[in-house]
Amino acid sequence: MKKNLKDISFLIKLSWIALSLFSISLQACSDDGKDEQIVNPSPKEQWGKTLVGGDGTIFAYPDLYVNYWEYTWSTVDNSDVALRIKGAFPKARFFSFSLYDDEKGDAIGGLADNEITPDDGSVNPFSVTSTDENYFTVYVVPEGMPESQIGKIPSKNILKVKAGVQRATIVIRQYLGVDEYGGVELPAIEAIDINTLEDKQAPIRMNSNVTNFPVNYVPLWSDENLLVPFFLASPGAYYPNMSTDYLYGRTILKDDQVLVINFVPVPIPKTVEEYNGAKARYWSICLGSARDTHSYYSIYDEQANVPDDAYCSFIVCMKQNPKLDEIRKKVETENADGYHWQLIVWDREKLSVEGNPIGDCIVIMYRNILPNKSWEYSISNMIETPYGDPVNTSKENPDKMIAHKALGKYGPYGYKFNTDDFLEGGLIYTVAR
Repeated sequence: MKKNLKDISFLIKLSWIALSLFSISLQACSDDGKDEQIVNPSPKEQWGKTLVGGDGTIFAYPDLYVNYWEYTWSTVDNSDVALRIKGAFPKARFFSFSLYDDEKGDAIGGLADNEITPDDGSVNPFSVTSTDENYFTVYVVPEGMPESQIGKIPSKNILKVKAGVQRATIVIRQYLGVDEYGGVELPAIEAIDINTLEDKQAPIRMNSNVTNFPVNYVPLWSDENLLVPFFLASPGAYYPNMSTDYLYGRTILKDDQVLVINFVPVPIPKTVEEYNGAKARYWSICLGSARDTHSYYSIYDEQANVPDDAYCSFIVCMKQNPKLDEIRKKVETENADGYHWQLIVWDREKLSVEGNPIGDCIVIMYRNILPNKSWEYSISNMIETPYGDPVNTSKENPDKMIAHKALGKYGPYGYKFNTDDFLEGGLIYTVAR
C-alpha cells in the first residue's frame, strides 16, 4: 500500500510538471500572437484542383496546353491581410499570376514570368537560362495598405487588390510545363498583417466563379460565308489572360467543305535569352465549339514546325466528309513537297463533357503570348472587335480590324472550298489578300 501511495504521489507530481510546462508554453504565445506558430495548409491543399486546358472542362476557348490553379478569398473578412506567395519558378514555356475581381471576372492586376524579380541568390529562368531551382516571392496587398508599409515589404513583386473588391481570385497559368506542376511544388500561400507585417494565418480558400461561365450560343449571319476573316478579340470580362492577345474567326463547316487558313505565324524565340524583345513568346491555333466554348483541337508553334517567315496552312474538314481519305493524302503530298500544312479533322458528333454533340459551328483562336507592340505586325496593334457581329463592325476600320488587312501575310485568313475544288487546287490555297 505504501508503495502504491508513493506511485500515486509521483504521478501527481508529473501531472503538475506537465501542467506547468503547458502553462509556460501558453504564456510564450503573447496576446499579439508574435510568437504563435502559424501552420498553413500544404500548397496543393491551398490552391484549387488543377484546371486542365485539354480535358474539355474549361470554358472560353482555352489553349489545350495550359494548366491553371486558382485561390479565392474574402477581402472583406480579411481587410487587414496581405498575402505572401512563395515558390519556385516552374519549368515551362510561360507562366504568370493574374489577379481578378471574382464577382465580376475582371482582371485587376498580374505578373508575367519575365516581370517577376527572383529572391536573393536566385535568377529568373525566364530571363537567363538556368537548370537550378530558383525562387520568388509575390505579395498581394489591399489597395488601402499604407505606402509606408508597402515600402517595408522585402520584395519588388507587389499586386494590389482594388478598393471595393469583396472577393479576390489569383490564378496561376502555366503553358507547356514539364509535368502537371512544371517540375516544382505549387507556391505556398502565407499571410501578414498589413499594419504590423507580422505573420498571420492565411485566409481560408473560397469557391470561385472561375468555372461558372455563361454559354449562350447565338447563330451569326456570317457563319455561312465562304470567307473566314480574323479579328482581334476584346479582353472580355471572364478572367482574361492579360499577357495574351487573340485573333478569332468563326464559321459553320459543312461535310462537303474544306476550310483553309493561310498565314505566316509570328516568329518565336528559340532560347530564353531571346525572350526579351521577342515578337511573341508562344503561338497556337485552337479550335473550339461555339455551342459550349470548350476547345477540342490545338496546334502550337513547335508542333507546326514552321520556319521563320514561312507560310503555314491549317486545313480543317469534318470527320464526316466523304472524301476524308483523299484530303489526308493531299495534305501528305503537299507536306512532302515542302509545304507546311496542318490537318485538323473536326468531329461534329463528338460529345462534350456535358454530353452534347459539339456541332458544326467552329471558333478558331490564334493566340499570341506576350506580343510585342513595337513589332510592326503585332496583333496587339489591331483594334478590338466584339463577338456580336464582327464582320459588320470591322467595316468601320478594316485596315485595323481585319487581320489580313492590318497585318499582311502575318494575319490569318480563311476560305471554305468545296472538297473537289480543294483536291484539284494548287496556288488557290494562297488566298488573295
